[in-house]
Amino acid sequence: MYYLHHYFDPDFSHVRLTPSEEGDGTANPHYLGYVQNVIAGQVLAESVDLEQFPDMPCDPRFIYPERHLPVGPNCEFHRENPDRIVAAANGYVFYHNGLISVKKLLNVRGDVGFRTGNILFVGDLAIHGDVLTDFSIRANNVLVKGHIESAKVKAVGDLVCLSGIKGANPSMVEDEPIQSADADGLIPSTLIEAGGNVRLPFCEHVQIRAGGNLIIDGSCLHSTLYVGGSLIIKGRLQGGAVYANNVVYVEGQFGSDYTSTTKVMMGYNPFDFLTMQKLESQIAYLKNTVTYFEKMAARNAVMEQEYRPRVHLMARKLKIAHAKRTALWGRFSVDEQNAPKCRVIVPGKVMPGCEIGIAKAFYKTHDMGSNLSFSLVDDEIVSKSPAARYTQA
Repeated sequence: MYYLHHYFDPDFSHVRLTPSEEGDGTANPHYLGYVQNVIAGQVLAESVDLEQFPDMPCDPRFIYPERHLPVGPNCEFHRENPDRIVAAANGYVFYHNGLISVKKLLNVRGDVGFRTGNILFVGDLAIHGDVLTDFSIRANNVLVKGHIESAKVKAVGDLVCLSGIKGANPSMVEDEPIQSADADGLIPSTLIEAGGNVRLPFCEHVQIRAGGNLIIDGSCLHSTLYVGGSLIIKGRLQGGAVYANNVVYVEGQFGSDYTSTTKVMMGYNPFDFLTMQKLESQIAYLKNTVTYFEKMAARNAVMEQEYRPRVHLMARKLKIAHAKRTALWGRFSVDEQNAPKCRVIVPGKVMPGCEIGIAKAFYKTHDMGSNLSFSLVDDEIVSKSPAARYTQA
């Protein structure tokens, strides 16, 4: 007799999930284990001769008179051990028509929320609903057919959202280091991160990190964008900051009628800005923490004994953070190859108060204009429109 030993749960069902247990015994409704991930080469099942292992605990459903290896799609026999089934691709494993199968695309037929929990998937992911507030997803390529709320969405490759992204107005945090804090030390309620390209209809109050191109078919409002490729906005770019190193194209309107400043920084690696902002946020937090612990230690002898070691620990961390910042500043330099190619192109309106930085040059618009292009010429930012009445800031 032979037993088919599984290295995954053959009875797993994504409709019967329970929250994971934290270290303190409480349940976390955001972590339900929605999918059984496997990677290429991972052993999924093995046929075991029960005569050689008579004491092996067995599920009677998987005992067979002969070797039984139900190899399905995206699975194969192990090259060195033909009694094993291994995954031939990254994806999720399940039984389909009696065969062990791996599917590379995970479809979530609804919202990502308390029904699913957070989703981590090693293949491509398609969300047919919304990604609700406080939940997160991470996968290879990601498609969201609904909206993305105040959530975290990360893609190793490309990311597409068909219905737009609207995060909550970020709030200032003084006492906690936020690794994803933007230039002003604000918490991004919605974080979108992709190693490749990102495309969406509109976004508001969101931080986007795109290793490739970022295309927004509508408007981008009060957001922070880090773009490794080109940025194309077919509507308005209003408020927030853009860090890019190629072309920024704003078809509708650049800037705002109101007091919010719109910034574009180019000529450097945009993700060096992000790393620096993280360090600045961490340094500010550590300084506040050291000050707080010192006040607590000064109260009495008991508090001194409790808090003085904490002061020393935070002080050491602060010293390390300062050293990292110094090292990063040493590497922070103008991209001499790409800086002369940087362009801000606005066929539509350019509003007063927009700030543009390319390499070491800085420019601020003072009047309203239209159909303008800004580029670096002889270490100065110039506009190609002869009708523009801008002065160098």
